[in-house]
Amino acid sequence: MIRRWGLRIAALVAIIVAGQVIFTLIDSEPQPLAWALTATVVVALIWLASDAFGAAVASWDEPLAPYARPDAADDSVHHRVLTGHLSAGDPSPALRNLLVQLARSRDPDLQDLELRALAESPAHRLSATDIDRYLTRIEQPRDHE
Repeated sequence: MIRRWGLRIAALVAIIVAGQVIFTLIDSEPQPLAWALTATVVVALIWLASDAFGAAVASWDEPLAPYARPDAADDSVHHRVLTGHLSAGDPSPALRNLLVQLARSRDPDLQDLELRALAESPAHRLSATDIDRYLTRIEQPRDHE
């Protein structure tokens, strides 16, 4: 970039000097400051047009692939188990087993008495409030770490 601007400035100086010499040889009584400013403006406009129209076409990087969560399939399974449990006439132990599995992933010994009671109890319908309470208890150890 410095090389390009160095060449441009050298060319501008050469144009100003050559024009001054030519105007002096033909006895047109040039004014050096006016000629230098006129030549600078004309050359700067030519450079501006050259830079604007000579720019390469913009190239864009390939867009990133959409993010796919690695546990999206688990979310689908959990959603099916939860909706199946809430809508079933006779609920299966799937939701209870899933809650116990989540609890054991955080605390293998199930120190929480309420979660241990859930693990040892037979399958029964859990209300939305019960499910929320169990999930809150499962999450609590993480909050205190």
